[in-house]
Amino acid sequence: MNSSYKATSLTKLVTRFMGEMHRHDAGRTLSLLHAAKLTTTQQAALEFVFEPRTISAVASFLGLSRPATSQMIHKLVKRGLVRRSEGTEDRREKAVILTAKGKGLLAKIATARTARFAASVSVLPRRTAARLKGALRDTVRHLEKTEAARKKPAK
Repeated sequence: MNSSYKATSLTKLVTRFMGEMHRHDAGRTLSLLHAAKLTTTQQAALEFVFEPRTISAVASFLGLSRPATSQMIHKLVKRGLVRRSEGTEDRREKAVILTAKGKGLLAKIATARTARFAASVSVLPRRTAARLKGALRDTVRHLEKTEAARKKPAK
């Protein structure tokens, strides 16, 4: 079996897995996003600016233009979810960080996600759950190592 077939097969399986996880959601996460009038892109931005980031960095992360990102950040500032300030190195560049209100909203979303995942995996037989846990732990470790290596400066 060639590696592209394995990757395609794994991708399809992960997509099916995520679909089943969403089915077990019972509206826990989406209702929070709707109540907060938050799009998934805005949620991703909030999660990204947990640490101070520039608007350019947010735009790059989200794959949006800088003007579109500035407009989105402006809306989040008006709602009190993020704070914008002058950059430390370049005062023309604005730094963005979560406010306490933004952190609180992300905490509620994280709690809902945890409940969603708990509901999804609670129906699994104990042995299957243990195998999934091991596979996910190995996957996370590998992805973290890969990300750390990617961020490591070249000598």
